[in-house]
Amino acid sequence: MKTAWLTALAAAGMVACALAQPAAAVDLTLGLGASYGPDYEGSDDYAATPLWNIRAAGLYHPETYAQLLGPAFTSNLLPDPHFRLGLSGVYRADYNDVADSAVQSVKGTQDALLVGPTLGYDFWTEPGSDAAIELDVFYEAKHGNGGVVTPRFRAGSQLADKIRGEGRISTTWASGDYMGNWFSVNRRDAARTGLDSYDADEGFKDLTLGGSLSWAFAGSWSLVGLASYSRMLGDAADSPIVDDAGDANQFRAGLLVNYTF
Repeated sequence: MKTAWLTALAAAGMVACALAQPAAAVDLTLGLGASYGPDYEGSDDYAATPLWNIRAAGLYHPETYAQLLGPAFTSNLLPDPHFRLGLSGVYRADYNDVADSAVQSVKGTQDALLVGPTLGYDFWTEPGSDAAIELDVFYEAKHGNGGVVTPRFRAGSQLADKIRGEGRISTTWASGDYMGNWFSVNRRDAARTGLDSYDADEGFKDLTLGGSLSWAFAGSWSLVGLASYSRMLGDAADSPIVDDAGDANQFRAGLLVNYTF
């Protein structure tokens, strides 16, 4: 968890530096809520966790921003109405604190700090609506356990005077080292846990559909609902960590109350 806190502090520092720019008309949003989802990727045990949001928009151009949403950091640093380029990252904990006792005993898995660029292109420039293609290229920086590439399409629109909706679809390709870290079971862990030994190889690991609905219910206050469904694929779905101890169908939901300054 130390790495997660360092990531949060680094992201907050970037936001603070952006707010210090005298020429920037920055909108700062702070939010707090909760999320509900699997306690590891591929789990069938669900748990509620705190969810926070720190977002600075309009850093030095209307399209530039930096945001920390839970353990995930995203940004766009390119001052352009269509093209996007920013630094993103997410922290993932290991299996030490999950509910399933067999998976918790898999000691060959290390936690991960995934960092890298996010590239994108937004087709529309109308206020309140957007449709964009994006690409995350992440490397596991803490232990060197490979990386992932995530292409994504998202679209959002103003549905009513105070209500905005957004939908997205994405898939993730993972390298052999990444898949091996999260979904392989070595002989020692198999003997300890009762799970079958398994060697996961590179490939597409999931397909995700998600969306959000935001309601500006009072002045600077807004309520945001988040939901997603992921289907595990390939060697990730066939891993005993998912197929025997977990579930290839993954659901997540969250609720945030935001205040924008």
